[in-house]
Amino acid sequence: MKIAIPLFGNRISPRFDFSPELWMITVENGEVVHQEKIPTTSLNLPQRLEQLTTTGVDQLICGGIDGFCINHLGKKGIGVLHNVVGEAELAFNLFLKGRLRPGLCCEKRGQRRMCGWKKEGP
Repeated sequence: MKIAIPLFGNRISPRFDFSPELWMITVENGEVVHQEKIPTTSLNLPQRLEQLTTTGVDQLICGGIDGFCINHLGKKGIGVLHNVVGEAELAFNLFLKGRLRPGLCCEKRGQRRMCGWKKEGP
C-alpha cells in the first residue's frame, strides 16, 4: 500500500493544493519499506492529482481538500482521509493501527488539544 501525506514542515498541510512537500510511504505487511519526501511547490493542481495517480498511491491523508479533488481521486481508486490536522507521523501511525478518522487532531502528549476548542484555566 502506498500512502501520501501533504506536508507543511512536520505537520499535515492545511490545504492539499498548496502543500510544499508530499510524504510518500510504502507499507507492506504493516512495515514501512520505502519513504520519500517530494517537493510540490512547482506543481499546479492537475499535476498534483496526476502525481498521486501515476505513482500508485492508494490512500491520501490530508487536511483541507475540495470536493472536485476528492471525487477525482475516488474515481481513480484512491481513498481520501481529509480534515486531519496535526503531526504527520502521528496521523500515519494512527492510520496503520486503523484508528485515523476524518476530523481528527493528531498532537503529541503535552501538546494535546482538541481542534476548535481551547482549554480554560492554567
